[in-house]
Amino acid sequence: MKVRADIIKHGKNLHTWVGISAGILLFICFFAGGLSMFQHHLSQWASPPLQKLAPIQLNQYNQLVTQAQAKYPETQKAFTLSFNSPEAHNSPIYWEAAHEGEEDDHHLDIAQTSMMATLDQNGQLIAKEQNVSKLGWLIEQLHETAGIPGMIGHHTAGVMVMGVVAVLYFLAIMSGLVVLLPTLVSDYFAVRKGKNKKRFWLDTHNVIGITSLPFHIIISVTVVVFAFHDILYGTLAKVIQKPIFERPAPTQIAEPRPELNVEQIFAKVQKAAPEYRIDAIRFGNLDNPERASAFVALYHPDRMMRGDNFDYMSFNPYQAKPYSTETLSTEESNVSSLIRSMFALHFGNYGGDSIRWIYVFFGLGGAYLFYSGNILWIETRLRKQKNPNLPPPQQRKDVMFIANLTIGACLGCMLAVFSSMLVGRWGYVITPQLQSHNHVFMYSYYLVFISSLTYSFVIGAARALPQFFLAIAIVLLLIPFTSIVAYIFPIQGLWYSTGHLIWIDIIAIGLALVFLRFYQQANDRAQTAPIGSIWSIQKSVETVSMTENQA
Repeated sequence: MKVRADIIKHGKNLHTWVGISAGILLFICFFAGGLSMFQHHLSQWASPPLQKLAPIQLNQYNQLVTQAQAKYPETQKAFTLSFNSPEAHNSPIYWEAAHEGEEDDHHLDIAQTSMMATLDQNGQLIAKEQNVSKLGWLIEQLHETAGIPGMIGHHTAGVMVMGVVAVLYFLAIMSGLVVLLPTLVSDYFAVRKGKNKKRFWLDTHNVIGITSLPFHIIISVTVVVFAFHDILYGTLAKVIQKPIFERPAPTQIAEPRPELNVEQIFAKVQKAAPEYRIDAIRFGNLDNPERASAFVALYHPDRMMRGDNFDYMSFNPYQAKPYSTETLSTEESNVSSLIRSMFALHFGNYGGDSIRWIYVFFGLGGAYLFYSGNILWIETRLRKQKNPNLPPPQQRKDVMFIANLTIGACLGCMLAVFSSMLVGRWGYVITPQLQSHNHVFMYSYYLVFISSLTYSFVIGAARALPQFFLAIAIVLLLIPFTSIVAYIFPIQGLWYSTGHLIWIDIIAIGLALVFLRFYQQANDRAQTAPIGSIWSIQKSVETVSMTENQA
């Protein structure tokens, strides 16, 4: 296909500068996004045994609720029941702990403090307050915000920033497609290895970019929708001349108010949505029967769902009439279907675990796409030694800056995430009276990330690159090693992976071997790259002599 030369030139310039401006933030979001496809599994893996209470049978839930409401007045207003929920896996019932004073709603609750309860073998209530481990949730926050802290109203600042970045991201996709169109057929899947590193980075960048093009278009568009959904919903409401989300009218409740019957509600939900699995029910406003609500999280592997891993129904738990299913995909309006598709296509919550694994590879592939784009920009602007009789070339400061930034931020992000997983496992060993597991995850992430970024600028990209690869491999190996230590030498506060979660440790071993290979390649290049190259750790004879004379 022929495209005018001036159009290709403008497209290349746009693709280059938009990509280099947003690439690092997008790398962080895509890497974390790939991991977040199994965020609930990661949270379960990172939850110590002391944070888990025994499950109960369905016919025991009414007894559990009655005892909880008798002892804890706050449950007379709101609580959540978990049946099969991958998120609320810690206990059959949990609720927000009562605290003195009111907190600002416009903040992220990092601690995730909850009251949890279950029944013992004698049917008696067991309750405890815990800062529930939410490693997966924190990785999801990293995916949404790229780690940018702060709030703008009731939105996180990072989400708003990434909404703007997503617009640039879409421009980069389209401009890159324009640049590649003339050679698409001949260059597609042509990955040429050799001494020309720029050619290799360009080929792999193009292959991954074109192969995953529909995925990236979906992600860029849906991120804009998520970031600016208030504006979009307001516009849609004006177009259709009715509110998108209307608060339901108060439900008329017969007097005296009926008792809350969990078994009966469960059976009515099953009857209304027989093809779905009921994961959890969140009750609210129970002290105001006409405004009381029940939010049911439902799961179906083959349907597009509204949440990351659930569909939902909402109704008044005291109502006698059948429950409405208009929020499910089978009966919703065209506008609601459009909104649902935006969520489902972004979350990859349809098609079961097979689609989730595909999204994992697309997410990690996307991270590589932005990393390789930055490396390609650097390789294109490297000054090379053309005459061996002349002094080694001095690299441009902007190229050195981008190299240090790319290596420090991208590899630092990966090292920080894996380090937080490892440190979290040792949290209760280091501090037996640990108050918040999630703050350990968060602080360890930012400490390692900022340290990595600083370290890259201090020693330079050439030295930092192999060292980061080696550090990542070591941390990944220490994750399953921790499980082995905990299994062989029982230590108070340390635990090991069991059952269906052991695959996380196995994958950590596989990734460690991959990063060890990356370390070997990066170390070899650092030793053999020409003197003066940004990837070389060798010093010229003149530089060494000057250093010795100064000494």
